[in-house]
Formats: sequence, C-alpha cells, structure tokens
Amino acid sequence: MLHLHLTRLLRLVACWGLIGAGLELVTACSGNPGSEEAATVPPPTGHYEGPITYQGSELRVTMELREVSPGKLEAEIDFPQLPGLGFAATRTSYQAPQLRLEQASAGGGIGIQAVREGDFLRGVLTWDSLQADFVWARRGEAAPRGFREQALGSAQRLRLLLPDDTLPQHPALVLLATPATAAAAAQRATYLARHGVAAVVVPLPASAPDSVAGMEGAAALAAVRRQAGIDSSKVGYWGRATGGLAVAAAARQQPSPAFAVLEGVPVITREDGRPYQVFNQQRIPVLGLYAALDTAAQVPVSARRLRTALGQRQGTYVRVFPGATSDFLLPGRSRPDGQWQWPQPAAGYWPGLVQWLQQQ
Repeated sequence: MLHLHLTRLLRLVACWGLIGAGLELVTACSGNPGSEEAATVPPPTGHYEGPITYQGSELRVTMELREVSPGKLEAEIDFPQLPGLGFAATRTSYQAPQLRLEQASAGGGIGIQAVREGDFLRGVLTWDSLQADFVWARRGEAAPRGFREQALGSAQRLRLLLPDDTLPQHPALVLLATPATAAAAAQRATYLARHGVAAVVVPLPASAPDSVAGMEGAAALAAVRRQAGIDSSKVGYWGRATGGLAVAAAARQQPSPAFAVLEGVPVITREDGRPYQVFNQQRIPVLGLYAALDTAAQVPVSARRLRTALGQRQGTYVRVFPGATSDFLLPGRSRPDGQWQWPQPAAGYWPGLVQWLQQQ
C-alpha cells in the first residue's frame, strides 16, 4: 500500500514539473486521453448562414442552434428565399465534432451531417434523394424564436406556443397529430406562432379510437381557451389525413371549436363524409385543403364529397393545390436550362392559411 501511494505521488510531481517546464503531457497525466477535453467543449450554438448548391442552383440557408438544457440541443432551419419551407429539427445530436440533424416527412425529409471547424460547419445536406455539400459560417448568437412556450398543465405536458408580439390576444389552433402527421403538425405550429397565431400540438396514439382522440382534443381546446393571451372565441382544430376524423369527433364535444382546418382528409364514399357533417350542423367554418398529388386522399373525389358534407356555410372553403405533393410542396425538378429548381411551398398555402385563421 505504501509503495502504491509513493508511486502515485511521484507521478503527480513529475507531471507538474513537466507542465511547469512548458511541456504538455495530457496522455501521461490522464487515464482516458481526450475525454475531459471533449467534455468541456461547448456545443456549437449560434446563428449560422451559408448556401447549398445542386446542379448549379444555389439556395441560402440559415440555422439557429440553441442549447435548451445541458447536452440537449434544438435547431431551426430556414430558407430565406422560400418562406414557409423552414422547419425545427425533430432530432438533433452533437458529439464533438459531429453535428446531426433530421426532419422526417412523408416524402423522405431532410438530414444534415456536419463537422465543426472553429466557427464553421462543413458537411452534407440530404434532401430526399439529393445531396448537397455546404460550408456555413457562425454569425453570432442564435436569433430569438419569435414565440414563447407556455405549459398547459395537462398530464401530457402540452406546450402552447404564443406569438412573441405586443398583441394582447391571439387566435389559437389545436393540432391533433397522429404519429404519421406529427412532423407536419410541429412545422405548422412553429410557423403559425411566428405569424400571430398561437398553437399547441396534441399527440394522438396511432390506435386511439376517434371518440377517445376527440375527448383529448376537447380537453386541450378547453385548456387553451383559459390561457392568458388567447382570444377564447377564436380557438379551433387542425387535422390531417385520417386525423380529420379525430377533429370531427372533437367538434361534437364541448366547448365547441370556432373553426377547423382539414388537410388531405380522405372522403372516398358518401359514408366517409358523414362524420364531417357535424361542421355544417353546428355552423362551424372549415378550411379544407388538398394537395393534387396526394394519392392517399383520392383528391378529386374527396374534395367533392367534403364540399357536400360541409355545406355552403360562410367562411367554409375547400381548395385544391395543383401540382403539390402531400406536404403541400411543389417538387424539385431540373429546368430546361439544366439548373435545379428547388422544392417550394405551394403558392398561396401559407399566406392563405394564416389569413383565414386570423379572419375567423
């Protein structure tokens, strides 16, 4: 035992002596080389800018990377030339020097893999099937989010996104999200909160009956109406694809919604349209949106039958976006001149959604 203590003491003295002489012996004085140094390196938070280029076409990208709690990062990606295409990453991880981001979608989504090099990130952005190299530079601290989060206090720990502006009250949207539509719901909640509409995403289990999902939605809507900063007379629902049935079930509960947004709901038969008659019966205005290339919805038939089910109520509209995929995007393509045309939001989708919500 005495021999062991003397050995450790001599090793410590030797290390301090060598450091004092100006020599770095990190590997000799550490049992796990580099581990302590890696643990002390902060994540590369901040505001980043730079382009991605594919087939001669350049697209500017900005990223806000924040550390929301020790070791937990959140990232927001925007494309200033294509407003409405931005997103908050669903998965974000950093293990020095590698940063990974992911945003899944029905069409494949976007992934980012980068290596930190000082104040730069160098890597590859994968967008569905295409890949583009990039170098992004850090240009200061991450920009404000444009909204603030407020707990609703429910068992699901729902988070209400409130616009960070000077208006005393805001309309609000309760987004009922199945696992298949969770990414789309999160994207819409973030966008709307930045444009004057409060939003909360209510995750629904894949196997939950419509009646149970409807009760969960009604409970969330009642909680939102009680929040400060919300106009209690302007709170409604959002549902996509089969999630529209949960919205219809929730509309039968109390309190009654002020409006509803339905995206790509399949109404193939007359029987499929019956659940949506509740909006006509209760005089609830509905904005029905379809993307023409959404093969799951059988758009021409569904749009026609949904119009019939909703009736001719004031404020109710059913709109089809030509050439748009199920994500309401115009697909990327090569132009006749050989340059790449990046995917972009269907014309009028985002402005029309915000305007309709603010008018209800």
